[in-house]
Amino acid sequence: MIELEMQDRMELVREAQNVVKSRYLLCILVTQRIHQLENGAQPTIEVDPEDLTNPKMFFEMALREIIDGNMDLEQVTEQE
Repeated sequence: MIELEMQDRMELVREAQNVVKSRYLLCILVTQRIHQLENGAQPTIEVDPEDLTNPKMFFEMALREIIDGNMDLEQVTEQE
């Protein structure tokens, strides 16, 4: 996975907002998932192992997981 440009990141955010209608809930989901990834949680999507060492990629990974339907509020709160 190559680090995306800002415009591409914003497109991911828009796609994630189509899945999670509340932007506040989306923010909470993404933030919690980033913390989980920082603490060693495995992504639910296919990623380059090198990306797991790059914290800059966690934002994009979290958004992609939401877009793919691999993450929801219950999953986030249960894993804490």
